[in-house]
This record gives sequence, C-alpha cells and structure tokens, in this order.
Amino acid sequence: MRKIISVLILMALVLTSCKKGQINGDYRELGIGSYLTRVAIGNIIIDYSNLSNSKVDVTVREYGTPVSKVIVYVTKGSSATTNKSLWKKVKEFPYNGDTKLEITAAELAAALNIPVTGLETGETYTFYNQAVSKDGQVHDITNTGSGFYGNPNYNMLMTWQAVVVCPFNAAAWGGVGAVFSARVLEDGWADYSPGDIISNIEITSPTQLKFNRMWLTDPSDTRPVLVNINAATGAATVPRQIYGDYAAFGISDISCASTGTNNWVFSCVNRITLTLNHMAGTVNYGTYVLRLQKL
Repeated sequence: MRKIISVLILMALVLTSCKKGQINGDYRELGIGSYLTRVAIGNIIIDYSNLSNSKVDVTVREYGTPVSKVIVYVTKGSSATTNKSLWKKVKEFPYNGDTKLEITAAELAAALNIPVTGLETGETYTFYNQAVSKDGQVHDITNTGSGFYGNPNYNMLMTWQAVVVCPFNAAAWGGVGAVFSARVLEDGWADYSPGDIISNIEITSPTQLKFNRMWLTDPSDTRPVLVNINAATGAATVPRQIYGDYAAFGISDISCASTGTNNWVFSCVNRITLTLNHMAGTVNYGTYVLRLQKL
C-alpha cells in the first residue's frame, strides 16, 4: 500500500528473401517469396501437471514459392522479437501440403536448454515459423514486414504462442471448506514484504477462493476478496470489489480487480499470481502483482 504515496498491402506477393539485400525501391530487384497461412490453431496449452504427454500444435499451408520445410524457433515471453540471436531452434518439419507443426513440452524445454520441469507455469512462449522454399529462400518475420504478416487479410501464421498452465484441483488444497495460509513472494502494492504470511484464505467452491483479509486496510473496515478460477486452466479473475479503507491516508472504499492475463491459481505448484488494479472512486492507484506460495 505504500504505492499509494508515490502514484500494423500485399505488393504482388513480393517479399525480401534472406539471399537478397535491402530493398532499393526497384521491384525487379525483389524475389517472389513464400509465407505460411493458418489452416488451424490446435492445442496451445501446456499442462504442467501432465508434462510427459503435453504438446501444442498449429497447421499451416504455403503461399507463394513452393516450400520445402518449416523450421520452428521459440523465445520465452509473449512479445515476438525480430532479434534472431534470441531465437532457439525447436524442430524442423518437412512440408507436405497442409502441415501440422506439433511441439511437445519436452522438445520446447530442450530448445531452451532447461529440464521440462523448468517450464514456468503462467509463462507464455512465442514460436516463430520459418518457411524454407525449394529454391533456397528463407522467410520469417525478420524479412517480412510487420505491416504484412500482422495484417489479418493475409491469414499469415508466422508466429504463434503457447502458455503453460496447471489445472486447479481444490482437493489438492484440502477441498471445499479448507482454510490455508500463503507466503508472500511479491507484492507490488507493498502492503507486504516478501516472506510475510497471509492467513485465513478459504476454498469456498471448486472454482473459488476467498481472501478474508487480502490487504492491510483498517481492521474495522476490512472486506473479503473473492477470486474466481477456471479449474481446467487455473486462470483466475477477480471482479472489482471494495476491500476496505486506509483511513490514515484519507482513502475510503478502495477496490481491486484483476487485469491482463497474468492471473493464475495453480494447485500443482501451490502458487497464486494475481495482477490487480487498485482504485478508490475515480482515483486509479495503479496495477501491481501479488504472488503467493501456499503453505
């Protein structure tokens, strides 16, 4: 709470190839290139509780110069980068018409040079599809302008993403009605320091937790905060709820609500991560991460 104080036209299907230099404005200097279009997005969720069987996939089709193979690379995080020095090669797929690009959790981890258990729950991994044509040209997002591959009219699939999740199993945490405590790993709102304990967290249903006192508001006006959970993925949402007053700062009826995609309750790793926006009336006090480890 100390944070209160401080408050994207296809130009005749012409692309630059890796064996060309920079475009100089003369279309005769350009080669006819290739790109990959989306046929289907398959499973894009890696289940951390079943890593040995978990895999993700998309299906692509060539467009332009005939494609010989597709090479898939990956980076950690949800932001695609054109810095190829950061890309890690995952796998090559021979192109045979509509081609399914299937990556197992173990193959993803091997590309990142980590054990499969080193994949991070809640983390997004970005894949890059590189089209290698039969005449030796290579095309990916580094030589296909973002205004091109990012235009939905072309149905391109040059990048895609997968997220590591962990289904929420209330029984693993004691079942409905159980009460537990959690250690603070991170609190951007700064009511807590790492190592502090939040007690009296209840499992009110197979898909809901209740924090009887999430924040260190005045005890006389502390209100519970409910966290709703998609049991299949562990994704969490916190509807906007008033959680109390900070009378010492002249703040009444302050509320929090989840925002963005970094909101998870993962029973397989005993971890809660919530990205919460704090407001009092029309005053926005910002958005901060609360990360907890169940004891």
